[in-house]
Amino acid sequence: MSTIKDLLKQAKTELAREDYQSAIELSKKVLSLEKENYFAYVFLGKSYSCLPGKAKESIANYKLAIQYDSSNLLAWKGLFLLLKSLDVPEVLSYDDFFALCGEYADVLLEQQLSQVDLIHDIRLFRKKYPDCEESFLMHMVPGTKMAELLARHLISPQDALSKLINLVNKKEESKISKLVSRERLKLSVQDPSYQTKINALAWGIYEGSNLDQLYNQLINITDVDEARSDLETQWLEYRIKILKSMPKDIKVFFFKKVKSMVEDMVLVDHKSLMSWKLYFEWQDYEDLNTIDQEMVLKFFKKFPTEPLSVILYAWLSSDLSKYDFKKLASQMGQKAHLDEDNVVPDMDEIEQDALNDMTEKENENPTLLESDVITAMNDNISKAKNSILAHRIISQYFLLSREYEAAFPYVKHGISLVAISMRDLGADLQESKKTFTLDLAMIYTYIDAPKNHTAALSLFEKILADDPNNSHAKLGKGLIYMERNDWVKAHTLLVEVVSQFPNDMVVLSEFAWNQAQLGCLDDAIDIFTKVLGSIEGVDLRSCEFRALNLWRQAKVYLMKQEKEIPENQSYVKIAFKQLILSIRVLDTYAPSYSTLGDIYSAYYLDNLRAFKCYYKSFELDAADIVAAKFMASYYAEMCNWKAASLVAERLVKSEKAKRKLKEVNWAYKVVGMFYLESQQEADSIEWFQSSLRVNSKDIESWIGLGQAYYACGRIEASIKVFDRALELDPQHLYCLNLKAQSLSFMGEFEQCLKILREITTASPKEEFFQATFSEVLVKYAMDLYSQGLLTKAIVTAKKSIAVLSYMATELFCHGHKFWVSLSEALELFTLVQSKIDDLPIEDFVTIFRSASTIQETKELDELDNVTIEDLLSTDEDSNIEITCKLLVLSAKYSIATTNFDELTRTVRSSLWHNVGSAELHAYHIIKDVKYRKAAIECFKRSIHYQSNMCESWVGLGISTMDVSFKVAQHCFIKALTLNPKDVNIWLNLAMLGLKNGDLEFTQEVLTRSQSLAPQESSPWLVIALTYEKQGKLLESHRKFAHAFVLSNGRSRIAQLLYAKSILQQRIGKGGDERDLGLVEELTAAAYGLDEYFKKTPNDPFALQCALIILERLHNYSSAHKVASNLVQCLEVRFEKSQKNSELFNYAVVKSQLGRIQLGLGNYTSAIEDAELSQSILLDFSSESANSSRISNNLVLSLAYFHLNDFDKTLEFLEELLKTSKNTRSLIILIAKILYTVGSEDAKEIALQELVEYISVNGPDLMVNLTIAAIDIIENRKDEMGAILKELRILPLEDLISDRHKDIPYLIEMIRMRLEMHNDINSTWQKSAFFFMNDCKVWKNIDSRIEARVSCEGQNKVTASQLSDSFCSLGNLKNIQRSIFLSPTNKGAISALRECF
Repeated sequence: MSTIKDLLKQAKTELAREDYQSAIELSKKVLSLEKENYFAYVFLGKSYSCLPGKAKESIANYKLAIQYDSSNLLAWKGLFLLLKSLDVPEVLSYDDFFALCGEYADVLLEQQLSQVDLIHDIRLFRKKYPDCEESFLMHMVPGTKMAELLARHLISPQDALSKLINLVNKKEESKISKLVSRERLKLSVQDPSYQTKINALAWGIYEGSNLDQLYNQLINITDVDEARSDLETQWLEYRIKILKSMPKDIKVFFFKKVKSMVEDMVLVDHKSLMSWKLYFEWQDYEDLNTIDQEMVLKFFKKFPTEPLSVILYAWLSSDLSKYDFKKLASQMGQKAHLDEDNVVPDMDEIEQDALNDMTEKENENPTLLESDVITAMNDNISKAKNSILAHRIISQYFLLSREYEAAFPYVKHGISLVAISMRDLGADLQESKKTFTLDLAMIYTYIDAPKNHTAALSLFEKILADDPNNSHAKLGKGLIYMERNDWVKAHTLLVEVVSQFPNDMVVLSEFAWNQAQLGCLDDAIDIFTKVLGSIEGVDLRSCEFRALNLWRQAKVYLMKQEKEIPENQSYVKIAFKQLILSIRVLDTYAPSYSTLGDIYSAYYLDNLRAFKCYYKSFELDAADIVAAKFMASYYAEMCNWKAASLVAERLVKSEKAKRKLKEVNWAYKVVGMFYLESQQEADSIEWFQSSLRVNSKDIESWIGLGQAYYACGRIEASIKVFDRALELDPQHLYCLNLKAQSLSFMGEFEQCLKILREITTASPKEEFFQATFSEVLVKYAMDLYSQGLLTKAIVTAKKSIAVLSYMATELFCHGHKFWVSLSEALELFTLVQSKIDDLPIEDFVTIFRSASTIQETKELDELDNVTIEDLLSTDEDSNIEITCKLLVLSAKYSIATTNFDELTRTVRSSLWHNVGSAELHAYHIIKDVKYRKAAIECFKRSIHYQSNMCESWVGLGISTMDVSFKVAQHCFIKALTLNPKDVNIWLNLAMLGLKNGDLEFTQEVLTRSQSLAPQESSPWLVIALTYEKQGKLLESHRKFAHAFVLSNGRSRIAQLLYAKSILQQRIGKGGDERDLGLVEELTAAAYGLDEYFKKTPNDPFALQCALIILERLHNYSSAHKVASNLVQCLEVRFEKSQKNSELFNYAVVKSQLGRIQLGLGNYTSAIEDAELSQSILLDFSSESANSSRISNNLVLSLAYFHLNDFDKTLEFLEELLKTSKNTRSLIILIAKILYTVGSEDAKEIALQELVEYISVNGPDLMVNLTIAAIDIIENRKDEMGAILKELRILPLEDLISDRHKDIPYLIEMIRMRLEMHNDINSTWQKSAFFFMNDCKVWKNIDSRIEARVSCEGQNKVTASQLSDSFCSLGNLKNIQRSIFLSPTNKGAISALRECF
């Protein structure tokens, strides 16, 4: 049997022969004999290492060999040789590798062998496998074997720890980020514990981390202070992260560690800002006056720009804190100075002085002024949004300042910050929580009271449940009862607090005040005396408390004065002294000044001193509502609404006054009145609305709101508001007056005037009501005028004049509005000249005599000669001239009856503009040049006072249109620069261009005016005039018609120009009287002129147009009236001028009047007028005169014919034939007269004249039709055949011109006379083929088609004609339609009877 030694030799031999399997078997046999044989494991490791895929077995056997004999290097060398050839991460972890390296290094050290190769291998390994760095660094941490043996050759402990911390930190952050991103989707953001759950996700990673220990190790071995400080800061930040993620049960214990760390960092004056901030945050001060002052100053010096340090420094500097900051700053400066004296040795005197100066400047701690304190806090709190202490400080500051509204958001935010800090960090902040809760309860006590009192009480109860002896909470409850004026409950609670805290002066003061309210005045005075005797200290809060108690004691004395009423007012004197003492203690204590004001106003009746006291009080405390009301009332009585508004607005903006302003509304009303007075009505609305929210029964606020709505154009809203006010006081006359004004603006004049009559009846001497009444009457009259109700408008204007006369004679009112209303009433009479005789001239004389004489318009009087004396001394003026002069006088008197020199330039300009407008209006009516000159002068003066008065430039331009083209053009252009969107200015400029023949310029201007106001009729009228001047009469006629339609027939100029256009287009063009289109146009023109005459009854041109139109319409009765009026006008004009042209016009009109008399059947009158006209025309030889002579001969012939004087008839007919044989209509008319005479000779002459006309002038359709008619009547069958042939072969042109279908009618009549009965409807059928939409054709073919064609709108038919068409259909439905269209249709009525 082989021994172990032999087996090992055989195995070694097999290894040398590279028979690794045999070597393995032999080695295993050795191990079976000796289990711990070192060389057998070595040979196995070597054998396995040479076999593919057996690396792990090889490493395991090498490790076993090392385990049994670690001092033998053979296995170590074999193992590391093997590892060099392998991909280590596949067979061995990095931690195991570096652990082996450490053990190998220890073996080499023990045997005092070189470690160079091992160190080199490790370096190569790190380069080959970069991801092994974390494991390498973990083995380089001080305290590990590898670090102790090899660290000095590979890496320093500081670097190892630093790099390891960075690697581990990044690894943890990456894991946490991935985890949070994955789990966040599973959580709801609305969940209150959302942030807690997010933080808790990281705990699974932080829980097994050794990073905290690594930071500790690194800090312990770091010697450089700067690096150590940075590491401590990083460690603190890391610990905060861990603290946030920790479970709630262990968070509290770890928080203590972190807090201790923070305190240690601050103790050594660490540079970490976070440590300082957390130090102050986590101290959880019970009282903000216990903060370590020296620590705050160190913090501020170290971080002077940090918001928290600034806020802490401001708190120390504040007068509301209990710190003596100046004393502290001086002590700190002395201490620093002593320290510096011990530091610097061996320094000469000059250097020492310089150093001392620098040191003093560095150690200066300037005390902030109180204004700087609040500025510093406000500026920095937004930068310290996460600081609990900063919010505590600013909340405390505002509460001590009694600015509860300002403190509220900071308290709310502070509470949330405390909750977050306690939840996330486990911080012990019970004092901060309790303080914020008390602060919130105190705020609820005073803001939005008493709504928030319930919430405040619940908060106080919550605090008392945790701390039953909390004096602040008990006192807070008592204050709530006092705020509610529940003095009994407050007394019960305060008695308990006083018994518990008998030396608490604040509690005693509140108790005394409560006693005073319960009527225990003497007890209250005694307690206040005790409190005042116990107050010590001279700081601001102590002084304020002393001033408060002195003021309260003074108020109690005043209450005692009111209760006992001693004759010598002894208690008032004591109160006065107490108040003076209070002011001496603290001269900024506002209530003392306010109560002094009460004493001066109520007891001493010295309003001036009272005002000064109230002013001082309000200056110190904008929430003093008593002082504000006194001052506002004082200013309002002086009509200084601006000053009153400033006082009221400042009161409203005061946060402290909000509660009181929920009970009184006068402040809002005063501001609203100011905005109303300053014509900022839109701004006043919200103030009146705020006033009404406080007191919905304040009628003055309702009226103010209504006035504001009215001024803003919200008329319907104003009426509703006035109605609401009248519900409160139905007899409020001013409200009724304002409602009437709103109704007049809405056009509800009847209801408006009814109200005004009631008002003026109830208060006839009130000038304001009478002025409104007259003004509304004038507006109503103008409204009626615009509707065309001219008679009613004049009646209403006369009523307004009567009211104005009453105002002038009884009330002696001659204000500006008075004369404006009078001018408007007079202007209405000038517009409705048909009612000019109704003008109450006596009233005007009375009015003008009651006014003062005119001095300011003497120069103007010399131009126009219009004075009241001149008017009364002249008998030659017509009514219209008198009216125009009265209009000018009313405008002049508006200047005379005012203090003209004291008026603003704008008002003076407008007054002269009114005079100029009146002068220009008079010029346009009377046509007297002196009025134009006066108008020009007035407009110049108006422009002199205000050069941007657009209306005055327009007036001057119109006045100078006939004087200077350039001046007028300049005026209109200047007006356009001031108001480029006024269409009337563009129209005036266009008319100027048209007047001067510049048609291209006129077209450009009109294009602009049309773009501005396409719906206005005036631009279209000017366009029509332009076309007329260009000779485009058809286009001109269309534009006149369009303008007439746009104006709804109400524009005076459109009425006249449209009638003129109709006459130009229709008269003398051979129109047929049966043409409904012509009749329609003439009727529209007649209607327009009828309306025109209501306004201007004596316009000769309009009368001439109307005469022609009415004659064509056979309205002879109306035409006779027009002709008579025209004759009278011409007679007057001829008498004044004695011109032949006027005489000729008179003859022409007489000729027309003769025709009208003929139409009326007044044949004798017709002969007289015609003969008179004929006798006058003998001296004239124009074409117009010849036409009138022909007309006169016709009238004479027809008149004598109707008088059966045939000889005279023939005589004048012969005269006609001599005068004109080439006029078709005249020849036809003569033929008809001759034929009607009845004698055979006359009939023969008639036919001869017609035939002769054809032979001379060629074939003529109307003459042929006349001949055919005579032949049919005379039954001349021989002639009828020839005529029938001619009618059948008439050209299409004649058939088209036969609009009334006389040709087919005569053909059918001839066929009937010739007894040609075959195909009787062929003529009408042929006509229907050519004119299928002509109802006259279908009437003789098919009545149903005729009715349908008549209704389609392609034919103009009368109602009577359409009624006949429906009646001819014969059924009940159409007969009823027929009667509806023409109730006088006898045939339809008979047909209807037959239906039943």
